[in-house]
Amino acid sequence: MKHILLLYAHPTPRGSYLNRYLVESLRKIPNCEVRDLYQLYPDFYVDTAREQECLSRADVVVMQFPIRWFNVPSIIREWQDSVLTKGFAFGDGGDALKGKRFMAAVSTGGQAYSYGHEKPHGAVIDAYLAPLVQTAVFCGMEVVKPFVVHGARDLDATQREQVARDYVDRLTALTEAVSDD
Repeated sequence: MKHILLLYAHPTPRGSYLNRYLVESLRKIPNCEVRDLYQLYPDFYVDTAREQECLSRADVVVMQFPIRWFNVPSIIREWQDSVLTKGFAFGDGGDALKGKRFMAAVSTGGQAYSYGHEKPHGAVIDAYLAPLVQTAVFCGMEVVKPFVVHGARDLDATQREQVARDYVDRLTALTEAVSDD
């Protein structure tokens, strides 16, 4: 199995009904390294060298977060600005991420039907993820279909457990599908 680096970013983790539960479920995956960005960097001073070291070890990179106000949490933007540097992630010699798999794992408060043109949220979920996808592509990563959970606050305990099982299965499958080439 290959190594997963999960970058977890929830601005209010104690208020999370689903995301915190999903992170806990990943303990079943022995090769999954979870980095809680808000816990690690409450002052937003990201340790670039440490994060680049973690990225270098990873075969699969997952960013897990709730969509809030049509965007990623602010720590993800700070992390990207600090870590994805020229010469590391892009540009001359910047091939550290080339060929690694990238997946966004996101939750929303709104139901799936509210994400679309002429719907309350105004766009499909892929529109909110487009900057992450383009960043990954720019860095030479292979982008895989996101793991999306709509209506996270409305899930009952049984549904939440099923989502967690699906998440573990999805991440496990991503590592098994990565070749040794």
